[in-house]
Amino acid sequence: MTTSSLHSASRPADLGTEPARAPRSAEPAAPARPRVLVPGLSRLFRAVAERPLPFTIAILAGIAFALLQIATSSVIGRVTEGVVVPAFATGRPVTGAVVAGALAIIGIGLLRAVTVAARRVLTNVGLFDLQREYRERLSKVFADVPLLWHRRQSTGTLLSSVYADVEATFFALMPFPFALSTVVMLAYAAVVVARVDPLILLVMLGMVGMLLALNVLLQHFAAPIAMESQRLRAKVAEIAHESFDGANVVKSMGREDQEEERFTDAAEQLRRNGIRFGYVRAWFDPLIDVLPNVGILLVVLLGAWRITSGDVTTGQVVEVAYLFTLMALPIRSFGWVLGDLSRTVVGWSRIQRVLTVRRRQTYGTSALPADARGRLVLDDVSFAYRDDEFEVLAPRTGEGLEDLDLAETTALHDVSLVADPAEGSRVLAVVGATGSGKSTLALLAARLVDPTEGSVSLDGTDLRDLTAPALTGDVALVLQQAFVFDDTVRHNVTLGADFDDEQVRWALRIAQAEGFVDGLPDGLDTVLGERGGSLSGGQRQRIALARALVRRPRLLILDDATSACDPSVEEAILAQIRTHMTESTLLLVAYRKSTISIADRVVFLEHGRVRGAGTHAELRESLPAYRALVDAYDEAAISHSLLEAGEEDA
Repeated sequence: MTTSSLHSASRPADLGTEPARAPRSAEPAAPARPRVLVPGLSRLFRAVAERPLPFTIAILAGIAFALLQIATSSVIGRVTEGVVVPAFATGRPVTGAVVAGALAIIGIGLLRAVTVAARRVLTNVGLFDLQREYRERLSKVFADVPLLWHRRQSTGTLLSSVYADVEATFFALMPFPFALSTVVMLAYAAVVVARVDPLILLVMLGMVGMLLALNVLLQHFAAPIAMESQRLRAKVAEIAHESFDGANVVKSMGREDQEEERFTDAAEQLRRNGIRFGYVRAWFDPLIDVLPNVGILLVVLLGAWRITSGDVTTGQVVEVAYLFTLMALPIRSFGWVLGDLSRTVVGWSRIQRVLTVRRRQTYGTSALPADARGRLVLDDVSFAYRDDEFEVLAPRTGEGLEDLDLAETTALHDVSLVADPAEGSRVLAVVGATGSGKSTLALLAARLVDPTEGSVSLDGTDLRDLTAPALTGDVALVLQQAFVFDDTVRHNVTLGADFDDEQVRWALRIAQAEGFVDGLPDGLDTVLGERGGSLSGGQRQRIALARALVRRPRLLILDDATSACDPSVEEAILAQIRTHMTESTLLLVAYRKSTISIADRVVFLEHGRVRGAGTHAELRESLPAYRALVDAYDEAAISHSLLEAGEEDA
């Protein structure tokens, strides 16, 4: 099985004595006010450096637009001075000058349109490519980390990281090239205005300073709200995922109203937080929008006074006033960037907590020899589940482990066992009560977890020394809770690997699945729906079993993988596996006599320790606890069969 399929699969019914995730508090503490300005701008500049070509061209196009804006104001001023004022004075317009002025304005307008298109297109190219890259990087982390990390995370939180957090991190890049080009525009405009009149320059600098101060104040109030919004988005995603994923439980238990109320509460919290953000923007946006207009009014009033004193001309006043009009939108782009910096900082911090996970699944450089016989050895293996082994991305606090009770629970103690075809133990059954550590042992044998102490080896090679292809090619695990992808039967068996239809059908035949697959509307090409919703539990288990069998692994691990099948089907499956998988060592997590009966050797686990090993008959004779457990399971199975038979007769 692949890492992705194992992550998507439901957790096994028995994971030894793994502790449950610590409860979360009902109401989170108020989020701390994060630093925004410097970290946010730093993140944006690093993003530009990660995609230098599109963003550099976009910034240059923005600068060209800014200079063309200033050129437009200059042309307007000159047209006013050389065409409009003389026309009023003489009563006759100069046709050539009017045409030349009009053509200049139209030409500059066309060039501005080209620069705007180039800036927007290239900004989008860089922005969406960054989003793609970071979503891929997050996905790679999800695939590379050990299985236990996934068991300590909320799926809704991980989905929120991939979508909402990545989007929030880079959202401010959209106006960023425009805002950077505005710096050039302001510098050049300051030179132009200084040449016209120093007093008007003071008005411009005061307006720009007030705009920047208002935007800094805005993000100061908006940052904690943005942080809370990202947390609430993850919470909404988590609840929605749980409700959809547990639809059968919700429906069968009549919990629709409660789930709807739970989701409604979370959505209402997100709505209220969004309104809070709207309130903050509602106070600041009008002030930010009105300042350029106030600046224009001051320029006109001051310009009229300066005209009367002979210090400036009418054309210069029109030029500067029009320049203020053109600068309103570019200066506003600063507000857009600063207003979204809080989202950038919060989104990036959440992404970083995934990208900097402390441990990754590592592999060795060894491969098994071609003549390997599948000898599995567990040598003094102990395993402890630790809550502090990985960081927990707790969505309700937005933080890590500080709200959790750290614990360590040992699931296996000094377990030693051997499954060796050469010694007559090709099929090894592991039997034990719920919580005895059977499934933990299966996960260790598949190297989905590594032992805390001791070693697990296959044909003399520690599993930690095997390469990833060697491990997944030579070892296959089938869990009790079978996962089926929303794809065809063929893809669910091959998972994209190069197996032809004959090999697929062979595996389906061994798994007693070929008959019902042929009865599906499109046979191997039938799409099974999300989680195989069109199949029964036993059918899903047989598809998952075929997925492992088609790979002909040296070590096949079945963790109660036929529990949902009818007894007759289960018996046929086990007989076929015993007959046709002669080159594979079988490790069976079992409790039914039908499964135990095909085993060459049985290991009895109790409270994570090996209490006995031998044949089924030997253990029945020597271990009363084993005999009682197996008989209890057998009586339960008989009672279940009689009950079903009675229902059919009725």
